Amino acid sequence: MLDLYEPGDEAAWLASLHFSVEIKPRYCECDGLGHVSNTVYPEYLEFARLQYFIAAGDPEPGPFAYAHVTAELHLRYTAACYYDEPLRIGSKLTNLSRASATMEQAMIGADGSVRALSRVVIVRSIDGATVPWSAAQRTALERFERRPLTV
Repeated sequence: MLDLYEPGDEAAWLASLHFSVEIKPRYCECDGLGHVSNTVYPEYLEFARLQYFIAAGDPEPGPFAYAHVTAELHLRYTAACYYDEPLRIGSKLTNLSRASATMEQAMIGADGSVRALSRVVIVRSIDGATVPWSAAQRTALERFERRPLTV
């Protein structure tokens, strides 16, 4: 089971997700009952992750901010999301290794309820090759997170 915080510490963990984006599910992303399809959740999380990296400001040129691929995704569905419902996805980096990083994310409804939790491992990749994060990228990401990230 995906556990991102200790029981009773949900509020503190959610507060640590200092970056967030807003999403409103579209009709085409829902089933006949108006529930967001479970296959769409990873797309929302990816959108939020890419917006995080754009906001962090990549000091290196590349095809997109902090070019990477997803290596591993853990996703726990905790409650349904619905058509046209305002959602917020909070994100934070928890680990920055030589050429990979780990991000934790939460999908939150307008009522403050957690709808999904995620941990994703990404690998820096350019033209299909794994490459290390540059010193400038590390500095920018730590500045954006407002704390040191584990190497």
